[in-house]
Amino acid sequence: MANAASNLSTLFGTQVCEELMAFVDDEQTLSVCRQAVAEKSLPADAVQDGGITEALNRIEPGNSPKVVFADISRSLDPEGDVTRLVRKMGPTNSLIILGTSNDVTVFRKMISLGAHDYLVKPLTTELFNDAIENVDRQSSSHQITKSGRLTVVIGVRGGAGASTIATNLAWIIANEENLNTALLDLDLHFGTTTLSLDVESGGGFREALENPHRLDKLFLDSAIVKASDKLAVLGTEEPIEEFVDVNPDSIDTLIGEISQDYNQIIIDLPRHLLPTQGSLLASADTVLLVSDQTLAGIRDINRITQAMTSLSTKGRIIKVISRVGNERAAQVTKADFQKALEDPVDYFIPEDAKTLTVCANAGKSIPTVSAKAPITKVLRELAADLSDFEEPKKKGLFGLFSKSAKKTEDK
Repeated sequence: MANAASNLSTLFGTQVCEELMAFVDDEQTLSVCRQAVAEKSLPADAVQDGGITEALNRIEPGNSPKVVFADISRSLDPEGDVTRLVRKMGPTNSLIILGTSNDVTVFRKMISLGAHDYLVKPLTTELFNDAIENVDRQSSSHQITKSGRLTVVIGVRGGAGASTIATNLAWIIANEENLNTALLDLDLHFGTTTLSLDVESGGGFREALENPHRLDKLFLDSAIVKASDKLAVLGTEEPIEEFVDVNPDSIDTLIGEISQDYNQIIIDLPRHLLPTQGSLLASADTVLLVSDQTLAGIRDINRITQAMTSLSTKGRIIKVISRVGNERAAQVTKADFQKALEDPVDYFIPEDAKTLTVCANAGKSIPTVSAKAPITKVLRELAADLSDFEEPKKKGLFGLFSKSAKKTEDK
């Protein structure tokens, strides 16, 4: 834990202790928590009266302590309050719940909602310290083992080619960069990733999203379809007339399971799901915004970029303009497009209708159909940017001649 001098920060007009805050409801628990935080050299304000209700009032998105200890004893809607608090805290911070029920089903429910741990009253300093130390241990372990990258691809305009870009980036990272990659298509009714790669949709993806408590490695393996040795695809084509009730915690749980086997995860996220996926966007290493080169594209790419702030997005935001070419109607010039954006465009992907038509009809990736096309070159550059891939250096003619000359000298 940091020292008290660096523990207080103010954001949104609300003061919080960056390392730890406890929100509890009764005098005995208040006393225990105050003693524990004093022993850690944290300020007295790190303990607050009022339980989880006060935690919800005090904590704002982007302004959460690393660890929050919240008492649900007097909550009228404990499950709803925990869900709301988890969303405010984001996936990088840990929530410990304190309650009065010693029922294992309550423990499991709190964990499924996103809590790191559940403790039962009466609280002691030993229980409190053990819970905090367990968070620290798991956090350290996570930092050591984490090597994966999470990329979320969003089409800010319909027809901009976001799904095509997500699919081909995943294919390049898996098959050319040789990295274990998972591609998730969250357009459950009209997704095209499986179609684009000519693979069948796996069973179980919908159930995993509706019932995250059932998700484990065995269940996940049954839902995943392998497009190649290194590329796994999760997609589905649900009946159009059926509503799919996606549990708000399911995507986080799903990513947690997938990241154990795949160090590159690319998610094709339909823009209509943006309001419900604050936690996903907050945890993403990169958010890829794909737009066409139109006035509507300028408006929407700026709007979504601004929304990323309120959605607590901490990763990079990369702006990609797709389907660029003189034959495209209603395009503004590159100069005007760049000028109208708050930040510059990172990548321009050229239109290549001929290659894309062949890909769509054959169910093949762009590099497979046209390995040296300009569109393929840009996609490879973007894929390397996302994964930090470096092309192995090739030995030039000078090196070959030098080795040959040295062999001659040695004879």
